[in-house]
Amino acid sequence: MKKRNLFLSFILLFVIAYISFGAWISHDTKIILEEAMKKDADMNYMSSSVYSKINPVERGMTTSDGFEYNQSSHHIGFVLPLHYFADSKVFVTHKYESDDFGFREPVQLTLVLKAGKWYATKVNIQP
Repeated sequence: MKKRNLFLSFILLFVIAYISFGAWISHDTKIILEEAMKKDADMNYMSSSVYSKINPVERGMTTSDGFEYNQSSHHIGFVLPLHYFADSKVFVTHKYESDDFGFREPVQLTLVLKAGKWYATKVNIQP
């Protein structure tokens, strides 16, 4: 009986830790997507290749003169992180709608834990 309680406690602790890491990953994923939409992004959250694949100006989706990021026009959907505590695959849909420009696309990010922050190393976007 004592072994069973210890085993159940261990499983419960593992589930709590997994969910907590998932919430942390979800929070940082939203920061990564918001930063990647800006002209002067904080590159402490992503590699330059990730930035160039997410940013609409870098991708050639719109001209650099006509696009100004507006946070209220950017909507990030439910973030589904699948992780091994130090690295993660994240699935999310983000949408941007303004008067003259808009898109909705599913994004798959590969994240690693680097210096206490989640850092995007790869991105795959399905148009």
